[in-house]
Amino acid sequence: MLHRMKRIQVIGPKKDLAGVVDTLYHAGTVHLEDVCECVPRECICLNKVEARKEAEALSLLARVGGVLLTLPKKDDPEKQAIIDEKLHAMTDEQVMARAAEVLSEVEWTTKELATRKSEREFNIIALGRYEKVIERIRHIEHELPVLENYEVNILIVQKEFKGVLDLIRDELVKITNDHFELAHTDIDEESMAAIAIFHKKYSDEVHAFLFSANVNEVRLPSEFMGMKFNDMLILIEQRRQQAMEEIREINAELEKLSVEWYQELLVLKGHLEDISEEYNTFNKFGESEYAFVIMGWVPAKYLKRTRKAIQKAYGDKVVVEELEVSPEDLEKAPTFYDNPWFVKPFEFLMGLVRPPKYLEVDPSPFISLFFPIFFGIMVGDIGYGLAILALSIAARIKFEKVGWLRDLSSILAISSIPAIFFGFLFGEFFGNFGEEMGWLHPLQVFGITLNRVEAIIPMLLVTIAIGIFHVYFGLAIGLINAITVGSKKHIAEKAGMIAILSGLIVAICCAGGIVPQALLYPAILLVLASIPVILYGGGIYGTIEVVSTMGNILSYARLMAIGMASVILALVANEFAGTLGVVIVGLTAAVLLHALNLVLAMFSPSIHALRLHMVEFFTKFYEGGGTQYKPFGRQA
Repeated sequence: MLHRMKRIQVIGPKKDLAGVVDTLYHAGTVHLEDVCECVPRECICLNKVEARKEAEALSLLARVGGVLLTLPKKDDPEKQAIIDEKLHAMTDEQVMARAAEVLSEVEWTTKELATRKSEREFNIIALGRYEKVIERIRHIEHELPVLENYEVNILIVQKEFKGVLDLIRDELVKITNDHFELAHTDIDEESMAAIAIFHKKYSDEVHAFLFSANVNEVRLPSEFMGMKFNDMLILIEQRRQQAMEEIREINAELEKLSVEWYQELLVLKGHLEDISEEYNTFNKFGESEYAFVIMGWVPAKYLKRTRKAIQKAYGDKVVVEELEVSPEDLEKAPTFYDNPWFVKPFEFLMGLVRPPKYLEVDPSPFISLFFPIFFGIMVGDIGYGLAILALSIAARIKFEKVGWLRDLSSILAISSIPAIFFGFLFGEFFGNFGEEMGWLHPLQVFGITLNRVEAIIPMLLVTIAIGIFHVYFGLAIGLINAITVGSKKHIAEKAGMIAILSGLIVAICCAGGIVPQALLYPAILLVLASIPVILYGGGIYGTIEVVSTMGNILSYARLMAIGMASVILALVANEFAGTLGVVIVGLTAAVLLHALNLVLAMFSPSIHALRLHMVEFFTKFYEGGGTQYKPFGRQA
């Protein structure tokens, strides 16, 4: 259900604004509104409050975050708790001053170390590249002349563009007057290396040509010039070891800094995030020359706590006033789910649609009731139900801190209970395995077996009946919503829809001999009488919606169809176990098929149960478009 909301106004001396904001932030109960939009200017002239230190807080936050990304991670909850307690005793200005002080101690050193480390890492990558190329071309070293004042240039060419070497050769002939050497060899399956040797006086022209031709050059450092390839490889290894040793030294220095500062920086980051969020909301507040005004919504059960927090900090200097609300105000009120524990997980499914409006009926309790039932009807197997229960409980424990996975696991755990119950009714334990073992048998109701393979028509009729009830229930909620907001046309549309559907269903039942024929003419009269009501409430679209709603009801036949598919796959798995020649092969095939069916049983019924709610059920009453309650404060 949606909790009752109270609209409040907080008024106090202008000098206390920052402190009041901090108090409200830590209370974490007020959904803030923009005061200047709520209060007409003819009533009182209020100016927006400027957050003068917001930029400073954001700058400090970015700098602290940058240092934390550089330092090795350390986690010491006890030390963090001690630091957090100290910072809580400080004002926002004092926290920001402390952050600046800590940064002055650690930021420059950290940046300098990070820069040096990046340079060394880049050097190692470059050395590896040189090494790879030289290793590949060292075997052609004997083909190259050793001359003074000559430059050695290494080029990388993709094999698909091998023809470019002829172009390079022709151009080098022109530039150097044919005083050069060019040799090449494969590096890997895709590329090859070419070595060009020419006099240094042609260097600028050659490099300009290679650049214009977009040829990839490997420019060796100057210290490698004139060296043999083996000597180059030895020097590369020396430089690599030197760079790695320097990185180890830098990491050791960063480790020392992390031990000393990481915990405080981490806690400071959290406080600076809070301060930045506080300052970011200042433009929602109003101020006059001497006073400030804050407006917002509070759940009724939190109003006393909010007042107590303000009164404890400021006594009678700051007033928390509950405001009278108009129907227009209630249209804008935020929605706050306040459901019992077994409904809470299903609020996750409500996140797939826009939040309900404040005056709408909260669908969460209905989903928590019908979703497990639909899931149970489709799965309808004790074995699969127990397996889903075990897996979902394990996932719930494993992903306790991952909100959406925790909720999804809880939904499956709750839904597995009806699956076990309907499995008992249908006499299914991993298909017909339980029945074959003599452990259980399908129940009979009024002489009709509940064996899903044999009772296809009865199961189809039952699921259609469930669809009729579910759609009627949705229309009834829509009628309640329409009465709540006082919309005559919506009242007429929903009431007319209920009446015309009732008439059509009774007429169909009369034609099928299910109910007495005497009800046929009253049913027809009810349909005819409902048409003007539908036209008044919904126009032509309302009459089209009647046909659509009949289709919605028939859509519930999927409860039988999905369940039937699961039963047949389980039967096939059990047949494999007994009919294949080799026992171990048969058992393996059966286990794999049951595992597949279990996965399908977890996902397919979930998707179809959700669809029946979102498409068939919600469209009968749910409008959405409300504002989710987002209290000003640190979110867990």
